[in-house]
Amino acid sequence: MKLGPLIPGFALLLATTQTSEARPKNIKNVNEKGEEYHAQPGKYFHESSFHVHYDGRFASHPIVDQDEQRHAIKVLVQTYLATFRDLGIETWLMHGTLLGWWWNKQILPWDTDADVMISEPSIYRLAAYYNMTTYYFEYPAVPNGRTFQLEVNPHYTIREDSDRLNVVDARWIDMENGLFIDITTASYDLDHPEGEGVLVCKDGHQFRDTYLFPLLDTTFEGVEVKIPFKYKEMLESEYGEEALTRKKFHGHVFDDIKMEWAPLHEENSEL
Repeated sequence: MKLGPLIPGFALLLATTQTSEARPKNIKNVNEKGEEYHAQPGKYFHESSFHVHYDGRFASHPIVDQDEQRHAIKVLVQTYLATFRDLGIETWLMHGTLLGWWWNKQILPWDTDADVMISEPSIYRLAAYYNMTTYYFEYPAVPNGRTFQLEVNPHYTIREDSDRLNVVDARWIDMENGLFIDITTASYDLDHPEGEGVLVCKDGHQFRDTYLFPLLDTTFEGVEVKIPFKYKEMLESEYGEEALTRKKFHGHVFDDIKMEWAPLHEENSEL
């Protein structure tokens, strides 16, 4: 399977299907170095023992350098968005990643992950046709290329929020460093006490479809992306109005001229 040009500086050379079967039971969770990592019975996706935003199968330690990690997350987001666009899978930004878009259309510098969402028909399509497919990208910072894996949680068919161990329906994983993007699904709750038109996720988030649709077209980290129709109201509901105006947070200050978050100096670090 070959896809055309994605974004400037990127080339997707190959996409191969490995297998659509669920992970075998009773298998030891080990990374490529043979080191075991944390596993929880009944949970499909297992985070590493050293950091919750790394997959221990592909990494034995986190990226120490903050700039390097931020770049790795940026590439993770860019490749995810470009691939889903070419596959025709509609996805949109949510939570902290949407908040990063609000400020300067970039990942918040203190974030170590990204939050995206898809619809229920889309997760079924991913499971049927793209589970365990891998995608190889070449780009200037990594001329030798890097491979990413799209993996679907077999528990995606359970839409009730009682399945707390499997709230993540799929992941986009960097197979070199173990960083990943959690993909959650928005499903209609036909029996919701608030009536029709309520979308719910297994992680407990719920909202009316009029807040989400029609999705708006924009860009994020230089790549085309979609965001909820009432993005401001959704952000205020989740983080409070102050999160959209407070310019000092998490050891950073927002520079209105450069349109970026800059680290605060120690003498000015009171938040």
